[in-house]
Amino acid sequence: MRITKAQRNAVAEKITSLERAFYGRGPRNVQVSVSDDEPVSLVVLSIDTLTVADSVLSERGYRGSVITHHEALHEATRQDFLDAIEGIVGEPVTAYLAQVHPSTGYAVRVFVFSSEVPAEPVE
Repeated sequence: MRITKAQRNAVAEKITSLERAFYGRGPRNVQVSVSDDEPVSLVVLSIDTLTVADSVLSERGYRGSVITHHEALHEATRQDFLDAIEGIVGEPVTAYLAQVHPSTGYAVRVFVFSSEVPAEPVE
């Protein structure tokens, strides 16, 4: 499987759009990286993703609350991101991981595609 530059650009645009819709603001920038080896990984780095509320919590020592909040958001929006990426790439996602750094606002989403492992289960 191969992910083209056009698909990477579409992924960046879609991630920005989804984050804007779900979090009330989009990231300042989105970078998309792809490995060509099996399993293929598509890594999306969103820069400056924290809301004002997240930043206040982090600055005042509640970093764990920021992480918990984003973990809940990641789980609640999981299927939306999977559907979007699978629609762009045209292949099922085998594994999806998402995390945010509570101080820097860097958020990472990793989509793994493997012909050797069953696709991510739908919940």
